[in-house]
Amino acid sequence: MRWLRTIIRYFVQLLLHPKLLLISPLRLLVLLFSWVIPYLIFTNYLESCLLPLRALCYTQRDLLSTKPLAPDFDTCVKKFFPNREADPSNCELDVVPDVLIRPTLPDQPTRILVIRSGPGSLDYRNFIRRTWKKHVEQLLPVIFVCATSRNDTLRHEAEQYNDILQFNFEDSYHNLSWKMMAIYGFVLGQLPTIQQIVVTNDDTIVNVTALEQVLHMRDGPVMLGKVSRGYPRIFLPWLTWHVHSDMYPNLCYPLFVQGSSFVLSKEGAKLLVDNVCKVPMVHLDDVFMGVLSNCANLRLIHNEGFDKHIFDDFVVYHYQYSRHSANYLESLWNSSHLKTTKL
Repeated sequence: MRWLRTIIRYFVQLLLHPKLLLISPLRLLVLLFSWVIPYLIFTNYLESCLLPLRALCYTQRDLLSTKPLAPDFDTCVKKFFPNREADPSNCELDVVPDVLIRPTLPDQPTRILVIRSGPGSLDYRNFIRRTWKKHVEQLLPVIFVCATSRNDTLRHEAEQYNDILQFNFEDSYHNLSWKMMAIYGFVLGQLPTIQQIVVTNDDTIVNVTALEQVLHMRDGPVMLGKVSRGYPRIFLPWLTWHVHSDMYPNLCYPLFVQGSSFVLSKEGAKLLVDNVCKVPMVHLDDVFMGVLSNCANLRLIHNEGFDKHIFDDFVVYHYQYSRHSANYLESLWNSSHLKTTKL
């Protein structure tokens, strides 16, 4: 730590310099605290990149394992949430909300692709309709799933395209877990022939040829996607993925599948719906599903092609560090060979 002592000694000598002592108290105060903003920018960058914290999380062997933290479900949940209790009597995550708009679907489909979209994201939905949706529909039906917002025009849009499913609750970032569970409950209750649910966001591009190859996965409760491990809980409140310690007290998350794109078997969806109200909720849907999957023993299968932020050799392209514009995504599609792909 000699280098640290040297730096401290240098700044102390600088502050005690005779010329510096002639500075006004206000300027001296500004100088004393001038390190705060660079420090916050630096820590913000480090946590956004997650590198230092991920190195620490890779020492948490229990959370890196594919095995549950405890063989007993209730004991497993208690290890994740020692200070929180689930309240099944006030939980609505296993109940399908009222459906305001229903899409038109083929008879007895065995698979479905659902695209999570905000009510105001018409530009993204239209980009998908103009590009990869018509290719994927050769393989399985594609619908957009929204909740509600003020002054949305989804009903008019649905009358035109017949590809929107809308639930009656507020569409917000903190309701992502609710939206996911609503999708699973709707499919299980209303579409009994569905065996696989493919989930994506609306800022993605799907490679239908690669998707068709990965759909031949094993039976049973399975979730296939990009399995992330060694991820820390973000504790800086101004970052997007911030989770307060009161909600999730551990430093690191268990294995979870990135929520931008994945495939879930019917058995996996049922396992999640049956157990979701037994676990204290976390608003980040992929993390919440990771905790639930760990305790309920839902098998997670990693595939590099999902949530891939490089536009090459992907199943689902998704730039995870920022939200690409719909125009930019469409330009990527138009410059690729995918627009001429046929099954």
